[in-house]
Amino acid sequence: MGSNDIPPPHVNSNYLLIHHLIMGTGGLLWTTTYVLMTRQSFKDKSYSMPLFSLAFNFAWEIIFALYVAETFLEKTVFVTWMLVDLGLVYAVLEYGKNEWAHAPVVVRHIGKIFMVSVMWWCCALWAICSWWVDPRNPVNPKEGKIYNGKVGPDTTELGWWTSLLAQVILSVMLLAQIVTRGHSGGASYSIWATRFFGSLIGLNGYYGYCWYVWPEAHGYFTNPFAVCLWITWVVADIAYLVVLRDVKTSEIVLKNGRKVRREAISCIREMAFSSDEDEDFKRAIAMSLDSSQASRAAPVIDLESDDDEDDELHRAIALSLQDNEKTELEPELGILRSNLEPTENPPFKYTKAKTSNKQATHNSVESTTTKTPTPRLVPGLSSLDRKSMEQQRLARLAKRKRSPSPDPPSKIVRKEKSPKELESNSALQFPHGTIKRTWAYKNARTNDIKLEEVLQAATLKIAVISAFNWEDEWLLHKLPPTKINQFWVMSCKGKELQDKWLADAAANEVPNRKIRFPPLDGQAQHMHSKLLLLSHPTHLRVVIPTANMIRVDWGETPSDWQPAVMENTVFMIDLPRRQDGEVGKKDDLTWFGKELLSFLEAQNIDPVVTKGVLKFDFSSTQKIEFVHSIPGHLTEQYSGRTGLPGLSTAVRRLGLDHVQDLQLDYATSSLGALKESTLRQLYRASRGERSLLINDTQSKVLENVRVYYPTNDAVAQSTGGPDCGGIITLGRKDYDNDAFPKSCLRQHVSNRPGLLSHNKILLARGCKQDGKPFAWVYVGSANLSESAWGSQRILKSGKEGKFTIRNWESGVLVPVADSAFEGVKSGEVPPLSVFKDTIEIPFECPGEGFGNKQPWFFRP
Repeated sequence: MGSNDIPPPHVNSNYLLIHHLIMGTGGLLWTTTYVLMTRQSFKDKSYSMPLFSLAFNFAWEIIFALYVAETFLEKTVFVTWMLVDLGLVYAVLEYGKNEWAHAPVVVRHIGKIFMVSVMWWCCALWAICSWWVDPRNPVNPKEGKIYNGKVGPDTTELGWWTSLLAQVILSVMLLAQIVTRGHSGGASYSIWATRFFGSLIGLNGYYGYCWYVWPEAHGYFTNPFAVCLWITWVVADIAYLVVLRDVKTSEIVLKNGRKVRREAISCIREMAFSSDEDEDFKRAIAMSLDSSQASRAAPVIDLESDDDEDDELHRAIALSLQDNEKTELEPELGILRSNLEPTENPPFKYTKAKTSNKQATHNSVESTTTKTPTPRLVPGLSSLDRKSMEQQRLARLAKRKRSPSPDPPSKIVRKEKSPKELESNSALQFPHGTIKRTWAYKNARTNDIKLEEVLQAATLKIAVISAFNWEDEWLLHKLPPTKINQFWVMSCKGKELQDKWLADAAANEVPNRKIRFPPLDGQAQHMHSKLLLLSHPTHLRVVIPTANMIRVDWGETPSDWQPAVMENTVFMIDLPRRQDGEVGKKDDLTWFGKELLSFLEAQNIDPVVTKGVLKFDFSSTQKIEFVHSIPGHLTEQYSGRTGLPGLSTAVRRLGLDHVQDLQLDYATSSLGALKESTLRQLYRASRGERSLLINDTQSKVLENVRVYYPTNDAVAQSTGGPDCGGIITLGRKDYDNDAFPKSCLRQHVSNRPGLLSHNKILLARGCKQDGKPFAWVYVGSANLSESAWGSQRILKSGKEGKFTIRNWESGVLVPVADSAFEGVKSGEVPPLSVFKDTIEIPFECPGEGFGNKQPWFFRP
């Protein structure tokens, strides 16, 4: 614009040359800005330019390229910008869902909203431009200004007002965007620099020079309104730089590139160095943040029976049809959802009566780990247009099969197997229980198991799943909701946040899935339990893993070249249906069954689930114990049966008390403000002592307890490197405290080189007062922390204070068979080899002390 101007004699003869040089410099910087914005958007899985501003910008380039520009050079510049802007447009359409998860309507229609905005701006700009350069009556004509061979129409001033307005809108909306997001997704210092100086030179500098040398034609530059506008955008951009610097110091960066505001998790900073640190809570930040999907419950069959056509079943189905449950794990928590993007399973989204999938999670800081990462889990949630992708997938499937339409979800779930099929699947795989380590990609298979092998999805009817972090899209690929009814038990504190999660999920629908949030009142912090109840036509599989529902925890990776980075442990037992087909009574259950049912009842799980559990035979659990932690006001209600007192009670029920000598080896993935008093209470509970506060400070407890945790070198040299250490948490402040029992620490080294551990395993071995050796193992979700196991203190009055627990936890205590102690002398503590037929210990035990090595410290 202004290329054909004929300036008056008093104007410097180099006017046009300098004019082109300044404008060219600004244009080059803005072209660089567009490229950097596009690259950063793809890297962060976000978008850089606000949707409304991008629509204005794109429309401005269209109108000026096709209608206003005169010369070939001008047209080339505008068309080039249009083409470069296509990358920004793609980023909005591709990743806009990540930033608008709180507004489902926008998520569903973001493409339409953008197109309507562009069309509106095109109409508005065309109206202004056609009015401005009307050859019969141009706006504010000037001598020396030439347009289409006519003297008078001034496209330079037209460009000034329209581009200045676009700049003000962009700068103000960018400032609002970063303040609202609280993270720097799609932004960087280099983008700010090229954008700021591009506008400063190409707008303020260019028009300021024109005014300076040719004031009579460019007096609008000093118009009070114009001055207000160009000062406004400068101030807004400087403020933007201040905010950018601030959010970069506090944001959480997930391994898949997503960025999350730290403030979204109100207690994250407290968790990083609190005395009750919980690594899985941090993973959730990473988790879940990927994009959110939803769930509306379709007909759901209860756990009572897949075969019974009784009135209760009909009522359960009728009730479930009225439910509208939703969940969103992408957000502030992220959750955890490890942010590993599936390679074999493209993301897709549920719509009514169609299959789909939602991704939660990762990641977590548990996700942080998951880098693989980081996982970098997910949460979850992809920002692709899954609706259209799913429609295309279904169309391809129909074309291949050329078969009649499948039954709707409710009919698929209701279909029953023939007696012959049921008979062929009647054999129980683990009727007495087993402990296995999780499969790890690119590692030799030994006594391990894949998640698919755990789930047995081919015959699975109902799944009740508890976990702290989720990759729901990944999980739904393994558990098709059109065939399997699902209850997901998740961690979310506060009705407001719970309502938000459920409401945000309304945009998408996942059939046959219900979301449940156990009570988290008062001091209760997290639902950290990991538990699966898998109901098949022939049996109920009870699964107690140390792993969350994210791929990294189950040994999977997103790429063929990437080996597994994390390992966990799983306890499983298969319980047959009652032969009489009746619903049993809680009082008739084994202690394992009673405590499992009490745990479910305390979590307010649907009665159809707890009643369904009673249709299975628990007699094979007579010699094992379900150990749980129930937090908040419920702790007192279950006094003596939960937390450390519950562990003590379980030990006594199995006849493993009256201990003379005891050795403990505890592998944990998180250590908070560990104290000697905590270890003493754990030690007494493991002995089956009824009181945990006996003053026995003279006993050599610390010599008998070893805590396995990785060194900084071990994490750095692991398969995933430091980026995968996010779920392994210990605060430097806690470690440096004089009360921290450093002498108990041992180096955690996996038997599978390069793997990090998310295990929570307690190995106990000793001899009783009568000289008889014994050993048992705990596997579950509880880390070695007061949050997980609870604590009790002596009050100033000398009385015992209340026992307090902060997390929901679940685990199992499995004694070692007597046959393992052959050759062990009476009165001797048995060696670690006695565990070989009970659990394949996944780490080097006993381990080496830390010496001069530093432990791995959590990096937020």
